[in-house]
Amino acid sequence: MGQTLILYRLQQIDSQIDRAKSRLLAIDKVLEDDADLKAALEQVRSTEDEFAVASRELKNAETDVQNHHIKIEQTEASLYGRSSHTPKELQDLQNDVAALKRHRLTLEDGQLNAMIAIEKAELSLNNARENLKAVKDRLADQNQGLNKERETLQKEYEKLSTERLAVSGAVPPDLIRTYDTLRLQKRGLAIATISDNSCDACGSTLNKAQIQSSRSPVQMAFCPSCGRILYSS
Repeated sequence: MGQTLILYRLQQIDSQIDRAKSRLLAIDKVLEDDADLKAALEQVRSTEDEFAVASRELKNAETDVQNHHIKIEQTEASLYGRSSHTPKELQDLQNDVAALKRHRLTLEDGQLNAMIAIEKAELSLNNARENLKAVKDRLADQNQGLNKERETLQKEYEKLSTERLAVSGAVPPDLIRTYDTLRLQKRGLAIATISDNSCDACGSTLNKAQIQSSRSPVQMAFCPSCGRILYSS
């Protein structure tokens, strides 16, 4: 078997290894990306805080209304009680009751607004929790599939690495160095096949002598344009 053919086979293996490594890196990046989960968790925490604030405001509003109602009852009890009052005192008490009842409307409006606010906050919180669950379910399904794919790719990568070791061992070290250097320089493509008397990598036309040399089992031919090793089946 010619050295160029072995190197061509080595390049096929390396290309498969490169694809497997690239996909493994992409999978790891997706598995490590928890931006959606963090955003969903932050949304829940934010809406929980909003709900807590709305709950406190509603409780305070309810307490204010209740305390104000007691104050009205006490004032009315003083007004309509058996104790004697001067006309001025009666007028003052009546004015106080009227003022308290007017203010009660304001407090009740505040309580109503607080009830509306807590309903909105509760709805936002429920939506945030549902979204968090949906994100967790989606990531669980996604990651399960990606982990299975990763496991398969890892096994394939290990198999290809063993195969590469065996194939590269059949090539002299100096040729391996040439091949590795070209792979680094030529974006992973050290060996170029020939089609229609041209280099498939750069498209340069080759003469008969160059094509014949590419078929030699004892020497290597290089593309005069791109410098890659030429391989002709």
